[in-house]
Amino acid sequence: MKKITQTLLCIFLFSTILSADDALIECEAELFTARVPLKFDAAVERATKLGMHRQIILEATFLYYVDTENYKGIASLHTEFQNHLEKFNLDESKIFATKEQWQSVIEYSLALQALEKDDQVNFKKHITEAYWLSPETAAAFSHHITVRRNKKLMQQVTIAPDREMLTLDTEKPITFKELIKGNDALILRFWSPWNQQLDTTYPFIDSAAMQCKGKKIAFASVLLDNEEQLITNAKELIAEQKPALECQWLIDSNKKSFSKQLRVSDLPTLIIITKEGKIAYHGTASNNTFWKTLTKINPSIKKPNRNN
Repeated sequence: MKKITQTLLCIFLFSTILSADDALIECEAELFTARVPLKFDAAVERATKLGMHRQIILEATFLYYVDTENYKGIASLHTEFQNHLEKFNLDESKIFATKEQWQSVIEYSLALQALEKDDQVNFKKHITEAYWLSPETAAAFSHHITVRRNKKLMQQVTIAPDREMLTLDTEKPITFKELIKGNDALILRFWSPWNQQLDTTYPFIDSAAMQCKGKKIAFASVLLDNEEQLITNAKELIAEQKPALECQWLIDSNKKSFSKQLRVSDLPTLIIITKEGKIAYHGTASNNTFWKTLTKINPSIKKPNRNN
């Protein structure tokens, strides 16, 4: 009887260990995939209670902020990443291949803190060091340099009322004044049918177009070129879309191009223009600043929740 009891006890303890390991694995998966704030916060709380390694939780938090474009969140990670630097364990890491990549996050967070303060000297210093430590993640860092440059340049831009583009259906001229008539702002979405399938921000674009309807914010999608094949492909894609995007369809003009004046280098790029012709926003539809800008124009507009 004693042996049977001991055997049962061993089986129970072994199954408990397996259950704990399974719980950690499940929790880790949730940490690295949850992108809705409440779900991610719950995953962090659960991971902490289960005793998950703090380094893994920090890495998941960093990735969550990157995926949700929460740059203030990344900036806030500086102290914890710095404090954990000496304890960094490459074997425990889920996303970093070197210790230098961990260090690059420290410099990246300091660069973002400087950016918030409009401190150009320290921004350049820390973003350069982040590049040096982790050149393979250069694309993430260069985004902020591009945004900073564009922000300064866009402050100097004013769209003239008689500035023209072409309508997609008739290819006839239409002015900025006509596009924004009766509205407080105009959103221009620069796009191409050739990258539409790869556009992960489209659900945000669709939501913005629907929410802006009837709220004094005009929405237009602009093809970058009037090349014949591009126009044909665009029309075919628009016809296939169910439901269709709530917007006016336009083509950029070859002379005095909007996209060149507004420094559009990536697709899709969304630009919010006020009725005075000033640039209120330049970037992507998933960025929190885009939605904050729209909310300032009309408080009823909210960023949709999206769980990747």
